[in-house]
Amino acid sequence: MNQVIENFLADVNSLHQLKAENLPNDVLEVMMKMDANDLYKLCSQFIVLQHNVPSEDKMITMSEDELLTLVDEYGKALLERFRG
Repeated sequence: MNQVIENFLADVNSLHQLKAENLPNDVLEVMMKMDANDLYKLCSQFIVLQHNVPSEDKMITMSEDELLTLVDEYGKALLERFRG
């Protein structure tokens, strides 16, 4: 993982910081340089961190459809930030 993103994640103290509209510019710059596959993985990780509530027997409790929908919405929000 990129050092800028690692540092950002290490300093996150509230889930709202992971929202696309709240990402710092240095994180956005790194994301803009990522290939599509790596960007999708990172978006998926941010979504899981924001929305997943692990249970005693499952680390990931979100359904695949829910995850795909949220990642799609996150990608659209990122695109708006990239354009802006």
